[in-house]
Amino acid sequence: MTAKALILAGYGLNCEEETLHAFEYAGLSGEIRHINDLIENPKELDEVQIVAIPGGFSYGDDTGSGNAFAQKMKLALWGPLQKFVARDTLTIGICNGCQVVANLGLVPAFDAKYGQRLVAVTHNLTARYQCRWIDLKVSSNSPWLEGVENMHIPVAHGEGRFMMNEDTLKSLQSNGQIAAQYAKPDGNLADGEFPYNPNGTTNDIAGITDESGKVLALMPHPERGMFNWQRDDYMEMKDKAQREGKELPEAADGISIFQNAARYFEVAKKKSA
Repeated sequence: MTAKALILAGYGLNCEEETLHAFEYAGLSGEIRHINDLIENPKELDEVQIVAIPGGFSYGDDTGSGNAFAQKMKLALWGPLQKFVARDTLTIGICNGCQVVANLGLVPAFDAKYGQRLVAVTHNLTARYQCRWIDLKVSSNSPWLEGVENMHIPVAHGEGRFMMNEDTLKSLQSNGQIAAQYAKPDGNLADGEFPYNPNGTTNDIAGITDESGKVLALMPHPERGMFNWQRDDYMEMKDKAQREGKELPEAADGISIFQNAARYFEVAKKKSA
């Protein structure tokens, strides 16, 4: 039996369909569930192996991006959510979901102290919504990012700037919890330079994990960069492949995150067999 993903929806989250498609394309099963329905039946978390909080604009970002949705989850689901994370499961928050996960304190969760909010994801330094394709340098032992070294996927946010105190940053660095950083096309880190770093985030951080690596908070959108025909440079890639007599593959960088989730549970299934 394949692992099952639960993708949350409601109150302005709007990427649930794409996120579900990504998991299904990777070979997993999944369902979209409104947050209120999950609150009605929290035991549903016992029946799934993956929880995904997708992008969007929950509660219109009126009280800060992801804050109201995180508060709703913490007040109504915190016990079942802690139990879920304690199992051998995977959790991902993408864009608005990244903000929710950070506000919940599911990351960085030093010493497995989930619920302690140590990181803020706040307004872009440009004071503008940024929607563009970016490059990422990946260095992480997270199951979500196994074998991934770089990615070319889009961002779409007005509040994507990770902020934290110096001690938290040093701990993230020493623990290997910085999952992805914004980079230039040549592979070097953006070093804060716009537009390569689209929001002015600390240390070019685009995503972080908990210490286990099983909880990933990622601002860019892998589900919007699953296929090569979605890429901003698709025509150039297609022309190059045709000139070289090659076939351009369908899958692009973003799908690797979801394939890694499927692989993680496939390996676990074989070990238990």
